[in-house]
Amino acid sequence: MRFRRASKQATPIATLPLPSAADIPADLHLTILVLSDGTVHGANAPAAGTGALMGSMHAAWPLAQAEAQRLGRPVRVSVGQQDGTITAYIVYPDGRLDPAPTHPQPAMPDHFDSRWLDGALNQHPMVEAVRAAHCATDWRAAQVAASRMAAYVRAELGDDHPHTVLAAEFEAFFALHARDWTAAVRLYTAVAEGRHRLSAPPGDTQRALHNAVAAWLNARTDRLSGAHGYALAHLLIRIAPHDHQALSAVLRSLPPAPSA
Repeated sequence: MRFRRASKQATPIATLPLPSAADIPADLHLTILVLSDGTVHGANAPAAGTGALMGSMHAAWPLAQAEAQRLGRPVRVSVGQQDGTITAYIVYPDGRLDPAPTHPQPAMPDHFDSRWLDGALNQHPMVEAVRAAHCATDWRAAQVAASRMAAYVRAELGDDHPHTVLAAEFEAFFALHARDWTAAVRLYTAVAEGRHRLSAPPGDTQRALHNAVAAWLNARTDRLSGAHGYALAHLLIRIAPHDHQALSAVLRSLPPAPSA
C-alpha cells in the first residue's frame, strides 16, 4: 500500500489587531511645535530638522517612538502649526505614523473640589503684608510678600493642593501688576497647568492661560524668558487645543529653539 505524502501547508501567522484611536489613552500625549524657521521643538527635548513632519525619519519622531516602545502601545502626538491649528498623529512602537482625529481631552468632573472656592487664603496670616502693599499700590512689595506666602503654602501643603495653586496665582497677579513679565508668564503657566491637573473650574484655567499669553508677549524681549514661552506653547496645545489665536500669537513670537 502506498501512502500519499501529506502536502505542506503554510501555517497562518496570527496578526494582532491595531488599536483604534479611541482606544489609545489620552496620556501619554506628546506635543511638538513648528517654528517660524521650519525647525521643530519637542516638549521634552529640542528636535532640529526641517521638512515634512509626516516623514517617519523626521527628527521630531524618535522621542515619540521611544515612548511608545517603553509603554508597549501607541502614543498620541499633537503638532502646533504657526497659524495656531493643531494636527494630531498616532505613533506606534514600530515607528509607524498615522494621522488621527483630534485628541480627546480628559473629562471634567461633575463636581469640583470645594477648596478652589472656599476663600481660605484670604484668612492666611501672611496675607496682611500682601494687602498692605496692595493698598499702597506698591506692586513690587506686594509681589515679594505674595511670593513668600506662596512658598509657605507650598511647603505646608505640597504641589497637589488647590490652595498651593491659588497662592501661586496670587503671586502671579502681583507679578503682572509689577510688570515683572518673565515671572508672570512662568507663574501663570504653572498655575494653568496646576488648575488643569487638579480639575479646577475650567473658566479660571482659561483666564490663567490668557494672562500667561499676555505676559509672554511682553516678556519675549527678555533673553531669559524663552524657555517659559516654549513651556506655554506646549501647554496651550495640551489643554486649550481650540484656542488657535493664543497659540499662534505665542508660536510666532518664540525665539529660535535652543540647540539639542
